Amino acid sequence: MSTFVELLPGQYNKAAFSAFDPTAAGFTIGNARAMMWFSQLAYETGKKPTIDQIGPLWGFTSVAPFTKHKIDITASFDTCGIIGERQGAVILGFGGTDPAVWENLATDFINIRPQPDTNTHAGFQAALDSARPEVEQAIQMARQANKPLFITGHSLGGALAALAAQFADSTGGAPRAIYVFGMPRAGGETFQAAYNARLGAVTFRLVHGLDVVARVPMSGIGFRHVGRVLQCQEGEKFNPAALSADVSDEPEFSDGLAQTLRSGVEGFLSGHLFSPPGPGTFGPLFKFLPRPIRDHLQDCYYNALT
Repeated sequence: MSTFVELLPGQYNKAAFSAFDPTAAGFTIGNARAMMWFSQLAYETGKKPTIDQIGPLWGFTSVAPFTKHKIDITASFDTCGIIGERQGAVILGFGGTDPAVWENLATDFINIRPQPDTNTHAGFQAALDSARPEVEQAIQMARQANKPLFITGHSLGGALAALAAQFADSTGGAPRAIYVFGMPRAGGETFQAAYNARLGAVTFRLVHGLDVVARVPMSGIGFRHVGRVLQCQEGEKFNPAALSADVSDEPEFSDGLAQTLRSGVEGFLSGHLFSPPGPGTFGPLFKFLPRPIRDHLQDCYYNALT
């Protein structure tokens, strides 16, 4: 990972896990906030001192990073994540797309065809398969400690989290809950049906504003979302009352396009042409990003859960 997605230790929320409830299988804002911050920490696999400093602040007895890297004609990926253990829970988190890592972009855009056997996005599946030993490690840690397993991720990491959850469930290590943020669609109708039958009720998919990644790959080319969805408008807070009662394929790409055009016109008329700046080394430049991309970045999610 690079400074595009990393934070300084002082920019982390020390109270991120203050309302975390490991006994809750249903959605809670406290758990969503904790999982989003843990997803952010999963971007720090290249900065282990940050992980070592933040983990104990959040009550973790251990947080172990992992990376899986491959460049090949059949699949290229750079899968990053962390496994953490704390009182009452084991948490597996996946980092998302880093625009400075071309292997992430290859995972997202080149190997997009659905796998014939799994009906999943080929690039996402290859990236997750490389980390199966770490998924198995998290399952075993939870089983041996008699603690529930939570799985989380942002962006590409959200898709990997869903695939990891399905794998964990297939091995008898079903997670208590899956929290994903700005997650792209990870498979087709067959994958969707199989996933939702087992894990749809405990998968919580959060979408902030006009986040374009949460709208692709499009349903029009056969891809489908999993789990229950909770959306909020840009700059607003997530409201648990808005969580879908059942599994959902929202949001659609066409809806986001219409909102983008409307937002652009409103911004021009009001004189607010720029997005807000963000944290990190390149944070001041975030204001120049188009709204559908700006709404996808990590700080939009953890701010909307604060």
